[in-house]
Amino acid sequence: MIQLKLLIPLCLFVLLSVSCSSDEKKDPQVEFNDLTTSTTDQFIEDVVTINLEGTGYTEANLYSSNTKIKITKIATSVFEISSTVATTATITAELKNNSSNKTKSVTLNFVEHGVKDFNTVEGIKVDVDKSNKVVSLIGEPDYKINSTDGLTEYWIYLSKGLDVHIFKSTTVVTQIAMKSSNYFYTNSENITAFYTNYPYEIGNGWKINNAATTMDAIVDKFNSSITKSGLNTPPVSNIGYQYEKERLIFRFYSDSEDNYKDKKIIFFTIY
Repeated sequence: MIQLKLLIPLCLFVLLSVSCSSDEKKDPQVEFNDLTTSTTDQFIEDVVTINLEGTGYTEANLYSSNTKIKITKIATSVFEISSTVATTATITAELKNNSSNKTKSVTLNFVEHGVKDFNTVEGIKVDVDKSNKVVSLIGEPDYKINSTDGLTEYWIYLSKGLDVHIFKSTTVVTQIAMKSSNYFYTNSENITAFYTNYPYEIGNGWKINNAATTMDAIVDKFNSSITKSGLNTPPVSNIGYQYEKERLIFRFYSDSEDNYKDKKIIFFTIY
């Protein structure tokens, strides 16, 4: 009889426990549908926006082990990523609830304006990067024209003081030229427009069409053999100094190929 009295409350406890656990609401399975970015290549003064899309989550977060990266949450699943220095960072996104989580990752590149290491212009590396990165960083050109052999496409950016050469079969950038306002382009409708002076440094603090940057500094730095050429337009000529080892060309106005003293740089190409 005593055992029966003990058994009845025990059964009631078990029934209540089963009833309560069955009434608990289970979290749905988290599904990570998409991670979209405004761009994957950005200048350091701007931000990249990342939007997360999914179902079943109660919390969304972004992480990066790169301490140069700043992540700002601007909505439940929308974030802004920025950096004050040039860097490449892996960003990990997480959607989660109390019982499950899903992650996705993306790599972002933050770049600086100007010329870096005499092979990268506006974050675009010659003989490495392709036309899609050019568009991502500096947009569509004002004009596109073909080379005479049809193998290369010249992208003209008048307001940026740039020409970018794209090898058509691979879309790889083969050359980037920084120009001064001395240069112009005449389109198919015979309308002429001048370039804007390329405004950023072309290396070592030098600038295009600037009295403080002369060919003296160029010759002093690149102390190697020079291929000299001149476009004959007396009384001054458009003189070119080509450094084949460094794959660089500088142009300036002078009355002779040997007279580079105190001459401003009006054109600079990396090829």
